[in-house]
This record gives sequence, C-alpha cells and structure tokens, in this order.
Amino acid sequence: MQTIYIEVKENYVSNVLKMLDGIKDIMINTVKLEPSNKQETEDTLMTLQSASMKRTWENDEDKAWDAL
Repeated sequence: MQTIYIEVKENYVSNVLKMLDGIKDIMINTVKLEPSNKQETEDTLMTLQSASMKRTWENDEDKAWDAL
C-alpha cells in the first residue's frame, strides 16, 4: 500500500471527496481530510475584530444600537 498526499483548492474539496468516496474500498482504503488553517485564521481575525468593535461601541451615545 502507498500513501498519496494532494492539495486541493478550497472550492473543489467537496467534489474531490465525492469522487474519492466513489472508489473507496475498491482502489482506496481510507480517505483522510486534514483541517485547513484557513478556518483557524478566520477565527482569529473574528476574535480580534469583535474585541475591537466592542471597545468602539462602548459609549453612552451608542447605547441605542445595543438593542438592535
């Protein structure tokens, strides 16, 4: 048995997984998907943005927007 690593563009991952799943147990034993760092980067960015926006909106003039 041999192991092959491929890098797939984000917008094609589901298509490639469907294709590989179709030949699983025939030509392929297992298919493993490693999580991409993109989500981790997006989560970090969201955390930084939330903290920044929280400080921006914490003043008396903007309390009216809290209910929205």
